[in-house]
Amino acid sequence: MPRQMNSGAWPMNSERATFALRIAFSAAAAVLILAGASLNATGRDTTGIELAGAAGLLALAAGASVRHWRFAAPLGLASVVLTLVLAQFNLQQSDLLLQLAGLALLGIGGGLGEIAYRSFGRAIHAQFEQLRGLSGQLAEKHRAFLAATSDVDAAHAPDTTAVTAGIAGNVGADFACCYLTSADGRRFVPQPPGIGVERLRPQAVNRPHGSAGPLLTAIEQRTPFAAADENGLLELISYLPEDFHLQSLIAVPMPIGDHIGGFVVLGRTAGPFTDDDKRLAATLSARAGGQMASAHLVALTRQESARYSLMNELVKEASGKTMNEVLALVLGRGSEVIRYDAGRALMFQGGNTYAVLDGANSASEPVDGALTRVREGETMLRNLVTEDEGIYSGLHPAQFGGTINEALTPIRSKSGVIGALCLGRRGASGFSQQDISALEDLGSMAGVAVENSRILQVVTGQASRLDTALDALGEVSQALTTVTEGPRVLEQKTLETAVRVTMGTAGLLTRASEEGNQVAIMSVGFSAGVEGMEFQNGQGLIGAVMLSLSAIAVPDVAASFDLSSPPDLLGSGLHSAICTPMLEDGRLWGTLSVFDTKKREWETDDQRVLATLGNQGVVAVRNAELYERNQRSIWELKNLQEALQAATSTLDLNQVLQQVLAGAAKASSAQIGCLALEDSGRLVMKGGFGTDHTTAERLALVLGGDICRRVMASGEAVMEAMVQDAGADSPLKPRAVLCVPIRLRGTPLGVLFLANYQVGHAFTSDHRDLVTELAAQAAVAIDNARLFKDREEVILAALEALANAVDARDPYTAGHSERVTQYALMIARQMHYSPNDQQAWVRLERGGRLHDIG
Repeated sequence: MPRQMNSGAWPMNSERATFALRIAFSAAAAVLILAGASLNATGRDTTGIELAGAAGLLALAAGASVRHWRFAAPLGLASVVLTLVLAQFNLQQSDLLLQLAGLALLGIGGGLGEIAYRSFGRAIHAQFEQLRGLSGQLAEKHRAFLAATSDVDAAHAPDTTAVTAGIAGNVGADFACCYLTSADGRRFVPQPPGIGVERLRPQAVNRPHGSAGPLLTAIEQRTPFAAADENGLLELISYLPEDFHLQSLIAVPMPIGDHIGGFVVLGRTAGPFTDDDKRLAATLSARAGGQMASAHLVALTRQESARYSLMNELVKEASGKTMNEVLALVLGRGSEVIRYDAGRALMFQGGNTYAVLDGANSASEPVDGALTRVREGETMLRNLVTEDEGIYSGLHPAQFGGTINEALTPIRSKSGVIGALCLGRRGASGFSQQDISALEDLGSMAGVAVENSRILQVVTGQASRLDTALDALGEVSQALTTVTEGPRVLEQKTLETAVRVTMGTAGLLTRASEEGNQVAIMSVGFSAGVEGMEFQNGQGLIGAVMLSLSAIAVPDVAASFDLSSPPDLLGSGLHSAICTPMLEDGRLWGTLSVFDTKKREWETDDQRVLATLGNQGVVAVRNAELYERNQRSIWELKNLQEALQAATSTLDLNQVLQQVLAGAAKASSAQIGCLALEDSGRLVMKGGFGTDHTTAERLALVLGGDICRRVMASGEAVMEAMVQDAGADSPLKPRAVLCVPIRLRGTPLGVLFLANYQVGHAFTSDHRDLVTELAAQAAVAIDNARLFKDREEVILAALEALANAVDARDPYTAGHSERVTQYALMIARQMHYSPNDQQAWVRLERGGRLHDIG
């Protein structure tokens, strides 16, 4: 059975065969030229060889230009004539035939060489053109990649003008237009100005439902659309000028979230769009949709925030006002939530009637038409309403027979729908389905404000208390957002605010311990012994909350003996209590409790306020603790960097050791520090910090000798707390010890020994890790300083030996350098030269010994 050839093998074999043929032609030309030159030179003397060479070159040139016979014939004839001249036209000469044959071979070789040269030239030119084409493709792909991955300016919300221009510029389009989905989602609306659309006047098109053209169908299916000419625009533009022509057209969808937010139409008057252009346009359109979705989400978030802020302000401003004043306030501030030109409020009454609260006409009217559905809880949108159909908002058309737009939204309270807000808007832009959420929020605001007004009118004291609670919540919310005050301050504000808002007498704040119990961390109105008290599950009021994870209110502590202790509430003069859990991600973080000296029925608002304060407190304290840890980490890293920078800034061993020790003491907040290096199997004190050298050596190598040897042997840091007598604050009686090895490539070089001898100064795992890292980095600097010192001592010893040899050449100069050195030191001591700089004395002594040799 014949073997089938691979589809890609034939072109490769053909290329190899063509290349082999070129090589064969080149080789044949070379052989013929060599043979022809040899035959042409047969029987020639020195002078004849030069002329024969000229004849051969003429023959070779004739063969190379064989395609141009006007040049080839004269050249060939000239070569033959020159050969006959050399033979003196003696046709009987024995070598003449061989020489003529050589000319023929040279001519043939020149022809074959010319053929091979042309073949190679064409191949090289084809390869060059292919590489140039690939380079162009790569440049195009690189441009598309840069456009698709360019940074997005997140500081400004994207607009359709910039989006359209950017996409058109990146894909090289001469025509571009962006369509966005309308507010009601029913149409695609063109966004001006576009590019090249001045004469086309694009109009909004309805979104397809069922059968549609190929362009809109592709957009609804979230796939790009492509057409070969301008006729693809007929779905969007009914009239195309006769001189308007496109050679390529594409339309790419613009997804915004889970929906089609619009699309971009691109056209090119010269040349088609490539696949890379289509992919780039789709990528940029999708990214623009994502940007618009993000901007829309931010706008919605801000709008929701403004709504809630307005609701809080309305609730506060409505304090002490009548219902009519409250509704007038809502209508006055409601335009901050949704746009309208006029508005009225009406209240439903018994007997299926309503009354308009506008101060002019308060007569009752029957509920009918759209108001019937509003009373049932539905928001009604009435666009293009005439006066004959009934207008509730009080807005009249601008002209006779004109229309307005209305929105009727229910005012809700705890008992149900109690009235309606009637808003009117002029113009062609009516209320849409997207406005329903804002309308319902406004109705809810009105309901809350009216409900509060009713409650305030009935119970003035309760209203005052509510205002106090809201003010306190706003105050504590503002305080709790400030993480720089520290967790302790935020815990105190949380507890004090809870006591003040609920009008309690005492308060207690607990927090979970590592063992799962609750520990009292702060109290108000209790004796000092309460703080630090630990509570277990089921133990007293706090223990009961630990078990139930829900708020517990005790109106009479004496009637609930199992909840009265601990702490001893009756013994503290407290007769009622309320405790709420403080949860973090579903886990019990702590508890917040308020107590009163009198028996008291705790209300739902008290529990709600405490729960709100507790939740805000947990978040704020956690944020403050995270901020403190971050600040601590930044401080530690800065100290580590400064210590390493100081240690590596010099090669003097003593200075390096002192810098390392100072950096370790600062990073760990140690009161005493010692650094010892290994020398011949024992530790030698090299520097101290926070005390004198003798005390530091005794502390590290005598009292802490076992710890240092253990660290040297194990290579592991040791951190211990030591028990000392109260009031025994002495450097030789440390209360906390931290010993860290200094190791280089597994070899111990020494130890860093740090200690604190005052109460309240303990080392932490962060201190241990930081000093360990510093010691590991400093080991390299110490080793470098040691090597430098050893090399310096060897060089100085060699120079001193050389100086002694120079002095020993003559008996008169023997000991000269030593005497000069001693005189210089004596003079320096009399002058009190540099009493605090030991290095200056070392340099002076070395200069005296080496002054004769430079």
